[in-house]
Amino acid sequence: MAYTADGTRLFSCGTNKGESYLVEWNESEGAVKRTYNGLGKRSAGVVQFDTTKNRFVSVGDEFLVKFWDMDSVNLLTTFDAEGGLPASACIRFNKEGILLAVSTNDNGIMASRF
Repeated sequence: MAYTADGTRLFSCGTNKGESYLVEWNESEGAVKRTYNGLGKRSAGVVQFDTTKNRFVSVGDEFLVKFWDMDSVNLLTTFDAEGGLPASACIRFNKEGILLAVSTNDNGIMASRF
């Protein structure tokens, strides 16, 4: 689970009965507010995700980094790092939300401006 930088929105990412999910929670009701489309049906392991700029959420899934605008359930774009990503890449934005670090197949780290 992760909050946005301003602490106003809560997201979680995981699997349930083999299906992968990325959701935003309505904390006051304890219910799912929205479920995002575009995750692989069965992720190869722990799904890593992060949020940035109180606007975007991203996930390392299916050898890609996938991006959503938090206000839209549809996939915004993907990034494949020219085939250098593991099935479930570990991803993390820096504090300012402008750099994204992603784990690579060769146990390295790749950074990209966002």
